[in-house]
This record gives sequence, structure tokens and C-alpha cells, in this order.
Amino acid sequence: MAGTAGRRATLVRLAMLPLAAVPFAARPQHAHEAVELPRIDDLRSIAAQMRRERVPLLLFFSTAGCPFCLEVRRNHLAPRLKDDAGGLLIRELEIASRRSFVALDGGTQTEAELAARFGVRRVPVVQLVDAKLAPLGKPLVGIDASGFYDSYLTAAIEEAQRAVRGQ
Repeated sequence: MAGTAGRRATLVRLAMLPLAAVPFAARPQHAHEAVELPRIDDLRSIAAQMRRERVPLLLFFSTAGCPFCLEVRRNHLAPRLKDDAGGLLIRELEIASRRSFVALDGGTQTEAELAARFGVRRVPVVQLVDAKLAPLGKPLVGIDASGFYDSYLTAAIEEAQRAVRGQ
């Protein structure tokens, strides 16, 4: 009996190792480093690139200091910029920012105005759009604690890519 109890305790400890390691393995090596995503400067040129390459635009709505935005930016969007050899453009907008850019019509627009156009009031929000800024699917609002966010994001991106290629 003592041998069985000892083996059972060892199995329990071994089973717990992956669970204990997950939070540390999921973090980037330098978690304190700032991660930046590209911002919109000229929406007309982005739209032209989207039409030329037949790719969707992922709009990431955030606010400064939002820990959930940081998590989405660092763990889900920034790696896609490095790993993705095309197929998606990513731009970040701060929903309260008065930073302006060239709009689709050639005028100027602020990040806050574009966020209001999409009805974004809470963050983080990911919205995929086509070259006319028409939504391609429902936005991803918030982040889940269950660990499925990347799966939801991947599915939304793939759906948007299929929609754009079918246009």
C-alpha cells in the first residue's frame, strides 16, 4: 500500500507540473518591455494596399494603461506582425485619442472618431474590416480568462480573409 500511495503522490506532482508552468511559459521573456503596434497615418493608402493584396484590416481599439489591452497586444497581435508573411494588416487606435490621420475620403479623422463610428466604448476590441471599413464579422470584445482568445482571434481572422478574397 505504501508503494501505491507513493506512486500516486508522484503522479499527482507530475500532473501538476504543466499547470504550474503555464502562466510563466505564456509570458514573453521581457514582459516589462513596451510593445507597439502600427497606427493609422493614411487610411486611403492602407485601403489601397488591402485591395491590392486582398487582405483584411484588423483594427485594435485600446486605451493607454489598460492591462487587458497590453495582454492582447503583446500575446496575440504583436506575434502576428512578426510571424505573418501577409494576409492581414493590423493597426491600433486609442479610443480617446485626438491623434488624426487621413480618412478614406481624404479629410482628417481622429482615432476617437473612428472608435465612435464602430461604437467602441470598452476595450480591448478587435474589429476586422474590408477596404471600405465595412465590418467582417462581429468584434471581439474583451479577453477571456479560459485561454481560448487566440482560437477566437484566429477564427475571426480566417473568416475575414475568406470574405476579402471572395470579393
